[in-house]
Amino acid sequence: MAEKSKPNIVFIMETKLNNKKCDRIRRRLRCDGCFGVEAVGKGGGLALLWNDEVQLEIVNYSQRHINAWIGGKEESQWLLTCFYGPPETVKRKEAWSLLKSMKPNGNEGWCIVGDFNEIITNDEKWGGKARPENQMEMFRELMRDGNLFDLGWRGDMYTWSNSHTYATFTKERLDRVVANPQWMNFYSETWVEVLVARTSDHKPLLVHINVQNPSTRMQVRQRKKGFKYEACWALDEECEVVLKEAWTGFSKVIGLLNNSRKALLRWNKNIKQRQGQEVEEKTKILQNLQAMENGSNVEEIRKVTKELHLALEKEDLW
Repeated sequence: MAEKSKPNIVFIMETKLNNKKCDRIRRRLRCDGCFGVEAVGKGGGLALLWNDEVQLEIVNYSQRHINAWIGGKEESQWLLTCFYGPPETVKRKEAWSLLKSMKPNGNEGWCIVGDFNEIITNDEKWGGKARPENQMEMFRELMRDGNLFDLGWRGDMYTWSNSHTYATFTKERLDRVVANPQWMNFYSETWVEVLVARTSDHKPLLVHINVQNPSTRMQVRQRKKGFKYEACWALDEECEVVLKEAWTGFSKVIGLLNNSRKALLRWNKNIKQRQGQEVEEKTKILQNLQAMENGSNVEEIRKVTKELHLALEKEDLW
């Protein structure tokens, strides 16, 4: 998903990875920077990845957050807080205190992204027991104290579901992006797109930003890719056919190599397009199902999710 959207910054929660595996993700997404907070035990783990189009400096971190300054000049810098709220209700007060302590002292912009594991009102919840008012009030107090505003959403409001069937089915808006007015003044337009949940019970968020201040602009540079023979090609019987056709009419080594390179790249592109179409079709079906998610279509969602996972695994081989 990140490969398709090509965001400049990627934040991943519940990675359950060590830093070596985190670096593999960095290489796969072709990011330049990577900072990971290793998982403790069987759960947890955070990862922040970024491209060199953005200037990013890690400030501090914990098992619940990663803080980073974005931007090169002090007058245009803003604080990015990547946050993962505790699932346990008894730990929420401590989590909100942690976030309050991060509020910038000066006039800097501040943006928090992540899974807060909490809702603001019961309108952000469908099914299950109503959330206690005092529990939500602590979250609203954090927003007021931090002068933070919810950036809203485009797409499906609910970002998480318990995937239960019928009577016990619940879905909630646990993931969001909030920011202070100083941050919002940096950009002419911002919006948060809720994407389809393909490999998690949480839907990922994609933050779109149109730059207002030229000093905060992220310059995008095109990268020229070199040719690299992929080992997985040899596992496909078509590869031999492609090479034999490419060698026809050539006797010199240079001609053979050049034509083989072109033929393999064309063949690989066609396969990726076919696989991409399959992933896109399954993703669209899953997105439509999740938009109408309730206790009666959970089994169908599981079925399509499994089919999508198989398509993604096939795509990963290439």
